[in-house]
Amino acid sequence: MKRPLEPSAESRGRIVGITDGVFAIALTLIVLEIRVPSHEAVHSEGELLSAILALAPRFLTYALSFLTLTIFWFGQQAQHGLIAKSDRRLATLNLCFLAFIALLPFSTDLLADFLEFRLAVLVYWLNLLMLGLTLLASWRYAEKNGFLAEGVDAQTTRTVYLRIVKAQILWAISAALCLISPLLSVGFILVVQLVYATAPRSSLLRHIVG
Repeated sequence: MKRPLEPSAESRGRIVGITDGVFAIALTLIVLEIRVPSHEAVHSEGELLSAILALAPRFLTYALSFLTLTIFWFGQQAQHGLIAKSDRRLATLNLCFLAFIALLPFSTDLLADFLEFRLAVLVYWLNLLMLGLTLLASWRYAEKNGFLAEGVDAQTTRTVYLRIVKAQILWAISAALCLISPLLSVGFILVVQLVYATAPRSSLLRHIVG
């Protein structure tokens, strides 16, 4: 009989299953904040166009968070592919990561409503920071405890670390730009997300975040 903390491939499989579910819910929630204009408030083509244009901040933050979720989903899936087994502690670290994924619809909604406020940008950046830190902690724990799959060499391990850290540095720069302009900060984050979402990957690490 296995002990509760004993590493196993089955534990890893359960983590993979719950991860997909949480990401699916988060992706759904961020789009639900883009609401169709009220019919009672629209009486002409011009008013409808104005109402749609007023939703521009929400479309911007939706695109931002959709890219964020895409990048982190690919990153998490790649890590799952490089990790052969899991235990309760690694599962807890993954659940912490998912907790911040579940929080992203809130930080997205806050940013959309207060796009001109630095605090809203900082809250969004803190969400990104915690996602990166928990992803990094999961990888470090798996590496230190021998949970990595066969064939994962030292170079691959370093590459994972560097990609996560590099992404966090760029997001920190993005957050700092809010001292100049919150909109500039959001624009820089969006550019970073686009670069990471479209950048080519090596065959082993093509979906690692960063």
